[in-house]
Amino acid sequence: MYVNSPSYLKLRGQNLVSIGFLLFGYDIGYISGVTTADEFLKVFGYPNASLLGFIVSAYEVGAMFGALFQFLIGDRYGRKVGILGGTVVIFIGAVLQTSSFGLTQFLVGRVIAGLGLGAITTVIPVWLTECSIPKSRGRMMAMQLSNLIMGLIISNWLDYGMSKYPGSVMWRVPCAFQIVFCILILCYVPFLPESPRYLFSVGRKDQATHTLCALRAGFPEDPDIEKEIQEINYAIAVESEEVGSWSEVFKDNGISGFTRTMLSFVANFLQQMTGVNIMSSLGSYILQESVGLNHYDALLVSGGMQIFYFLSSIIPWFIIDRIGRRKLFMIGSAGMGSCMVMSAILVGIGTKACGYGAIVFLYIFQTFFTLGWQSNMWVYPSELMPLKLRLRGGAIAVISQWLFGFVVVEITPPMIDSINYKAYIIFAIFNFITIPIVYYCFPETSKRPLEVVDLLFADRDGKRPSIFRVVRDSTDKGYIEMIEKQLEERAEQNNADIMEEKEKLQHFENIDA
Repeated sequence: MYVNSPSYLKLRGQNLVSIGFLLFGYDIGYISGVTTADEFLKVFGYPNASLLGFIVSAYEVGAMFGALFQFLIGDRYGRKVGILGGTVVIFIGAVLQTSSFGLTQFLVGRVIAGLGLGAITTVIPVWLTECSIPKSRGRMMAMQLSNLIMGLIISNWLDYGMSKYPGSVMWRVPCAFQIVFCILILCYVPFLPESPRYLFSVGRKDQATHTLCALRAGFPEDPDIEKEIQEINYAIAVESEEVGSWSEVFKDNGISGFTRTMLSFVANFLQQMTGVNIMSSLGSYILQESVGLNHYDALLVSGGMQIFYFLSSIIPWFIIDRIGRRKLFMIGSAGMGSCMVMSAILVGIGTKACGYGAIVFLYIFQTFFTLGWQSNMWVYPSELMPLKLRLRGGAIAVISQWLFGFVVVEITPPMIDSINYKAYIIFAIFNFITIPIVYYCFPETSKRPLEVVDLLFADRDGKRPSIFRVVRDSTDKGYIEMIEKQLEERAEQNNADIMEEKEKLQHFENIDA
């Protein structure tokens, strides 16, 4: 019995999972400014457009393998260990990049840092989703993605501030600054709670209950907490009968594991094909080579774009859990596609005034991305996946993100060199194609308990439902209310069965005594 509600760092409730993506944002952003600087290019032999693209995208290669590593080790060590381990790897990669005097060492550092980032970006969305309450999961993730953009802002303005310094210090300081964020994470995360759902799944029930009470700012005997514990235990009991090794993400096995994994994979693929990474990782390059700005103006405009990006990212805090995942995906895609079309037209005309107009539409593009495909996409795979597959399925999804992020960043510099404004048309087409894919294939998960999402994919009349049926039911308010009641009844029955087993065991122990 607790006298006071449990706490971590004297904090209770959702504040506890408010760990930012600052390091993530900084790491993907700082390279944008340094790769257009003469001092950086001179050290590495003035690489051509293709090699420059690989210098930037080598990070994505490492991140892809970092996500793969998380896929292989799965839930063995918990969420916090995965974050701390990944941060140490990023630290090592940052040191290698900062001390580089040759291209090989810099590329190795980029890959190693990417390896760590791939690991932590797999774990953090899962950790946050499992700790948050259903009605605020989207907002919690939106806040974390605002932190990511703050990292981009810091990186862009540090690049701009260092651009006037002579010598290699102008790019080594931005490289080294990654270490500051690594130290903050290593000092902060050990004092935060582990995921209660993970703790329940490995049998650490007392610690799980303590953590859940801290996250909900309540007590074990509170009705809402008792109900949540029952539903988590019921989901674990059902999944433990049908789910086994890592290979289950590629099988159905009664929980539509493969279908849900592929939906997560496709969602990450579609996010990368919006074209957002060309502005995050290659913003200065695009503004110089495509729009026609000089180096300093490109850094300035890119820094201003990230501030606008951050301000836009605050909007989802207030609407993401009201409007729902599906509508925001489609609104975002329609807006981004339109912005890409207008940018193509204005860059194609080629006048200075049209160049400024293209910049305006690239700014607006960032707003539609934050509305539809930023925080919305990061929380979506973790909501889709069942508990036993959540980390491994999430790893497959993140592999998709980094794989196609690598492709986009790798091909963009030569694509801009060869076809210029037509590159924007390619990304516009992908954005418009995304709309019907989301409409027909993406179930609604907003405000749904994670265990209710499991029941959406359960058998109907002895048959596995098609994805079209799942999507249709996920938007049917009456059906959702029915399965929420069904979940509550099954959880109560499962809890009653457990209590009955305990009573029988106690009875036999008394007889033996």
